[in-house]
Amino acid sequence: MPITGPIKLNANAVVTNAAGQILLIRLKKGPFAGALCIPGGGVIPGELSYEAARREVFEETGIDVTNPFVPFGFCELLSSKINQHKIVMLLQTTAEGMPQNTEEGEAAWYDYADAEPEMLAFAKEAIRIWQNSQIHFKLTEREVDLRNV
Repeated sequence: MPITGPIKLNANAVVTNAAGQILLIRLKKGPFAGALCIPGGGVIPGELSYEAARREVFEETGIDVTNPFVPFGFCELLSSKINQHKIVMLLQTTAEGMPQNTEEGEAAWYDYADAEPEMLAFAKEAIRIWQNSQIHFKLTEREVDLRNV
């Protein structure tokens, strides 16, 4: 089935705290409800990627990031199963605070090893390329099951 929707631009963030934990959100809705993911979402026209990441982290987790966001890569998400084509700017920052549940999901700080089995492939790959100082990855249904959590 060909993809018919528009290409979307997203900004997602790997946010870590002083304890080395990663800020994740357990999604409440959409095709990946129940899975853990890094916060992020669509870039609004006129908004820079770090501004979008800051806004999305706050909207999805209640954490108000004051530290700079550092871009570390990008991802291409392509799936005809869910009619989705996204280009995702990946950024990293550090923050502290008590995550809050929002309409998007249940946010919390996680140790990577504990969270990894429940994370979306996208989040796992984003964290992996950040840890390994790589810059790009792509996920398509031909290469990885995007719904495998």
